[in-house]
Amino acid sequence: MSKYYLSLDIGGTKTSASVFSENGEIVNNYVLKRKSETFKGKEAVYQNTKKVLEDILAKLSIKREDVTAIGVGSPGPLDTKEGIIIHAPLMGWENFPIVERLKEDFKLPVLLDNDANLGALAEVRCGEGRGCKNLIYMTVSTGCGGGIIINNNIYRGSHDGAGEVGHMSILPEGIDCPCGSKGCFELYASGTAINERMKADMLAGKKSLAFELADYDPDKIEGSLLLEAASKNDEYALEAYKLEGYYLGLGIANLLNILDTEAIVLGGGVTKAKEYFHHSCISTLKERCVHRVDEGMLRYSKLNDSVVLYGAYYLCKDGKN
Repeated sequence: MSKYYLSLDIGGTKTSASVFSENGEIVNNYVLKRKSETFKGKEAVYQNTKKVLEDILAKLSIKREDVTAIGVGSPGPLDTKEGIIIHAPLMGWENFPIVERLKEDFKLPVLLDNDANLGALAEVRCGEGRGCKNLIYMTVSTGCGGGIIINNNIYRGSHDGAGEVGHMSILPEGIDCPCGSKGCFELYASGTAINERMKADMLAGKKSLAFELADYDPDKIEGSLLLEAASKNDEYALEAYKLEGYYLGLGIANLLNILDTEAIVLGGGVTKAKEYFHHSCISTLKERCVHRVDEGMLRYSKLNDSVVLYGAYYLCKDGKN
């Protein structure tokens, strides 16, 4: 009888689930995505999360007794040993026992890890990091998150806190961050940071096709407009991505100087514009890294939105946190 693995990716915007076969293929290539019930209270969010799992099993006509385990990816901070989401304000979760609740409801083993950690695990097992023993995976999206693989294993640190790359300071006296620090990497390199710079530049009177596409309305500013403008050789857009590559390079250089991994894999929505920021990023790495930097060290995920789901599958296959 076939055995399956159930993967869950809990996000602030959406929650996704898929079922994997024993050999690591997504059954029917189907991923169920549903809007996360953020700000509706911890129980409403949990029931929505639970229903995503129930619904995908029903959709694929798979019985619970044919599932080996459930793998869960979630934003941190977490206690992976105890199966607790320590702090997830969008969900209203404080020390929420996600593993215990899912075990009670599904009568299955449940494993939990940080979503970026699972992204790193997926990339080293079946993605752009195959063949690497040491790897950094980083999402560049609303924020910047990271996962680290050392000697083929997820490196979590002493308190499950390793990989918080978004909060290394690249400008010590820079922008104040909600985390309490200043000049944090994600305040300069994330998709949110790009949008904030665009709004400021538009209000300062700078001209760009991206602003025209937004009707000069700050509320309509989004990354897709900058990407469209860059594709049409808009000078402002090309310079904006050059700056993005510089900021990415500053942060990545710090990580490579400390960890000296074989590669770093970038994922997330901002990487759709990689052709416009890659050269600037590589140039910054070559200037800032103490060791030689090859073009092939900077890679881009092809697993896209499913990277955490793949990681959750491998977490279950390994059978350990």
